[in-house]
Amino acid sequence: MMFRIPLLFHKKSRAAGEALHPSFELGHRFNGKSGFYEPCGEAVMADFHFYEVNPGDEICLEPDAGGYSGGYVYQAPFYSDSIDDRFIHTYCYSEEESWATFTGNIRERSWLRRPLRIRKHGWIRLAMRKADGSVLTDEDRQAAREGIALFCRKQSYCPKECFAGEIESTVRSVLSLKTPDTLVFGLMADSHFVINGGWEDTVSNIRQVNEGIPFDGMIHLGDITDGMTSASITGEYAGRVLSDLESLGCPLYVALGNHDANYFKGNPEPFAVRKQSELYLGRTEPYYTVDYAGHRFRLLVLHSFDHTQVGQENRYGFPPEEVEWVRKILGETPKDWKVLVCSHVPLLAEMHYWSKAIRNGPEMAQVMEDYIRDGGHLLAYIHGHVHADQINAESLSFPVVAVGCAKAEDDQVHKAPGSTTWTRRMGDVTQELWDVLVVDTKTGRLDFVRFGAGEDRSIAGR
Repeated sequence: MMFRIPLLFHKKSRAAGEALHPSFELGHRFNGKSGFYEPCGEAVMADFHFYEVNPGDEICLEPDAGGYSGGYVYQAPFYSDSIDDRFIHTYCYSEEESWATFTGNIRERSWLRRPLRIRKHGWIRLAMRKADGSVLTDEDRQAAREGIALFCRKQSYCPKECFAGEIESTVRSVLSLKTPDTLVFGLMADSHFVINGGWEDTVSNIRQVNEGIPFDGMIHLGDITDGMTSASITGEYAGRVLSDLESLGCPLYVALGNHDANYFKGNPEPFAVRKQSELYLGRTEPYYTVDYAGHRFRLLVLHSFDHTQVGQENRYGFPPEEVEWVRKILGETPKDWKVLVCSHVPLLAEMHYWSKAIRNGPEMAQVMEDYIRDGGHLLAYIHGHVHADQINAESLSFPVVAVGCAKAEDDQVHKAPGSTTWTRRMGDVTQELWDVLVVDTKTGRLDFVRFGAGEDRSIAGR
């Protein structure tokens, strides 16, 4: 998969460090109470982005921008790395997709001309106006882009000691299961990328496990971001997650999640299905197959949500043409191959808190049942979305497996009966939740080796 990350800012190399130049939008500011980016009059411009900073970093107005002679002034709201517990322990989404905490450091009079040196780790945002408060023009916006600079010293990520033992035990467990007949996949769901949400830890841990036992593929079951920001910001955040996963050096397979439609909480910039497919999958269609011919193994990745449908019972599920596509694909699959199905939304309404029905779910399940009845080997249907672990091996002749939430969230309320949501805490191993999936393509056995909160799970071969 190829994915181009949009440019977050213009940058120039300087002897004192790297100079980052923000991209301002006219008619926006930061709320002095909440720190939120919001529309305002034409005398202020602001940049939505959060810029991570460390002690010693510095904000400067360039002399040729008139900063020291009264041309422009700036504000720099600061957000600490402390996290409000409600984001972790309740059903709560940050409307700006940031878990950094605003410190309330800006006031109407807190416009600066002088350089500002950063004293602690956190995130800053930037706003500018003319010193005399007059209306800004697009020419001012272009001038300001070069007129202010954030000098950042490059920081390398340092792996955290609290994860070292889990990395070692995960690699050891997977190695004990690996045979010439197995395929090994990284498996995660619902990363819901946010600023200060721990993604750097997650991708570092995945990378280290992959170095110890190289994956044959990386599977993400959807909801890469919360889907609550502008189309451009969502594209940037998704690009970061996808590029990090692509850097593992193995194929990346993504199932589209409901939040990936960028529709959540009435977002005015949703993505059409074609846009989602191109953005997240590098494809024109939202469902596809992947074959490991040497192992006689086929992976089906399905699309299970349509935000344009009216009503929850219609949004979650499958269009008729996808059901027929699965029927065709399974009909063409050799009977001695093993098949694994991945999607975001569960196949069974009983495993789904948010609706009483899954559109065409029974029809899709019947197609899979027919394939098994005719001698096919369908190992399981694996999904995310429900932010909980569950295996339903009773309702159908194949198991339906829910994978918990990679984001550190342990809300206990909005969950289906029989599911398990593990307690999470930032700063220890329970912050993490993802699996290494070991598929025995000879016996059909599935082993889910858990990294972080939760337990290992196994499904006997079929």
